[in-house]
Amino acid sequence: MGLAADNESVGDLDFFADLMITGTVLGVDHTSELADVEEVLGRDHTFEAPSGMISDFGLVEFGWWRDRPQDKWAVIYFGAQTHRLPWLTSGDEVEAALVDRYGGFRPRLDFGELHDAVQARGFTLQERPSYNEGCVDYWEPTSKMGLIAVSDPDEWDEPPGTVLKMLGPGGRYAWRSFQGREQAFRGYADHVLTLSEPELVTWLDKREPKEPQRTDWWACLRSVVAQRTGGTPAENARWRRLRIVLDHHAAERGVDAADEAAVNLIIALAEVRDLSVADKLPTMDAAVERWLAATTTLTNGARLCTDRPLDPADVRLSRRLRNQIHAIQPCLRSISSTVLADELRAWIEVKRSLLGLPVSHAAV
Repeated sequence: MGLAADNESVGDLDFFADLMITGTVLGVDHTSELADVEEVLGRDHTFEAPSGMISDFGLVEFGWWRDRPQDKWAVIYFGAQTHRLPWLTSGDEVEAALVDRYGGFRPRLDFGELHDAVQARGFTLQERPSYNEGCVDYWEPTSKMGLIAVSDPDEWDEPPGTVLKMLGPGGRYAWRSFQGREQAFRGYADHVLTLSEPELVTWLDKREPKEPQRTDWWACLRSVVAQRTGGTPAENARWRRLRIVLDHHAAERGVDAADEAAVNLIIALAEVRDLSVADKLPTMDAAVERWLAATTTLTNGARLCTDRPLDPADVRLSRRLRNQIHAIQPCLRSISSTVLADELRAWIEVKRSLLGLPVSHAAV
């Protein structure tokens, strides 16, 4: 089953379904810059907040953060605040850009209808533990978009199944699988830091659980190691190297796919380069070459920008590519090979057009 082309009629349910499966709003997402988001959704809706900065367009909201004043603002969350639909629709205050594309919006979004629309497009929502009383929580693993829906109407004064939020990008809530074991993982990290390579392999063979906990176990262990900062430069270097070593073993054991492993390496190398501890590690050029070898061809990437409709596999690949190009784009200045730099620039040009409208709306 394909995904429909631009000339078919679309409605508000198509907006919500496309948000879940593509992780985009009218072509913008967490990889977009502030100017691009405002160009699509409107200006004069952005204000400073304790969390950084918020662009509140009405139904759609983007949250931004930057570490230093000289840095660019980066998206930390975005999506649809669907709990606002009753008053937005009663006052005709849904964003004009959304109404122009999708027509009028319903006063409430029902999870059952959204779930059916997502499934009709060839995607599946996975339930994950909820942090909110009286709610259920679902996400789509490729787009990393999550949603919260009412399960207890007495708790929220809303009909059961009402979708309250659709925000991302998020994750699996890996720590919910190991709740209360944070100290144990910190102990693991301290211990593996002291191990030789053969000892680490033996330790991993003994400690690594089987699925369904295996992926979450690796996520928890690596997150603890990634957060270990401070101390002397030598201590920092040891923790950064351990992160790269663990990423390597995760790839060797099939936890990470080859393209994902290459992106992890590129990100880690950029961090250790800033700390001047990149000696005896792969070069940035070598890491980028790994990604280029593991991902699809540039020709196929260009096809994904122009072919419509896209089938579910192509939507997933487009989302994966857009995420990965966004993650490795900052390393461009660290590439010494002109040929490699030119190839990465070509991918950066492709990124913006991936998942551009129309990708999907009415399912056939």
